[in-house]
Amino acid sequence: MIDKIKSFGDSFIFGSDLADSDNKRKYSKSTWPALCAKELGLKYNCYARPGRGNSNIAQNIVAHSQPDTLVIINWSWIDRFDYQSNRWGWSETVRPDSDEISEFYYKNIHTELDDKFRSLSLIHSTHKYLKNNNIKFISTYMDHLVLDKKFHCPTFIKKLQRTVKQDLQTFPSKQTFLEWSRSNGYPESKGWHPLEKAHSEAVKVWLPTYKRLMLAE
Repeated sequence: MIDKIKSFGDSFIFGSDLADSDNKRKYSKSTWPALCAKELGLKYNCYARPGRGNSNIAQNIVAHSQPDTLVIINWSWIDRFDYQSNRWGWSETVRPDSDEISEFYYKNIHTELDDKFRSLSLIHSTHKYLKNNNIKFISTYMDHLVLDKKFHCPTFIKKLQRTVKQDLQTFPSKQTFLEWSRSNGYPESKGWHPLEKAHSEAVKVWLPTYKRLMLAE
């Protein structure tokens, strides 16, 4: 029996720039997954972290998901690269224009093809893990490049895209959360984070799906 919702992703699920978040360790309880949990009378835990990439998201999903959990995922931009730091001993994420490591990575190592393959492989293996362990989930994403077929799309990418697409969902009109919020004119922070109005309206989009999954147990 599902008695809790656990969410995974980056700042959009963490709730960066919402009033009850400190943008570092204290996640918001005003995000749409948190509000859906409250509406359904379920416990809520958030394992999203601002600025993280898909490898870190996948690791957290595997670590913290159980069959009594409804897992909410929002995959991040595919060009973020998570790695285990020798400097600090914990996971770090390379993002464009972040520091000197970022400059070296994007100049000398980074390719969009590798981004696609890495993210698609992570999404595929994570979805498979959840299914194998009878854990219900809703999987959305922020970056349309993960399913892009115009560039850097050899056969192995197309096959993975076909496989993961059946389990990836979007906001109305095939939009990401950010696109959907902007298309509705909801307030947004300087950091590109939709604010409380967007999250409260997103509850209306997703609550029926949450209820359907719970009834299907």
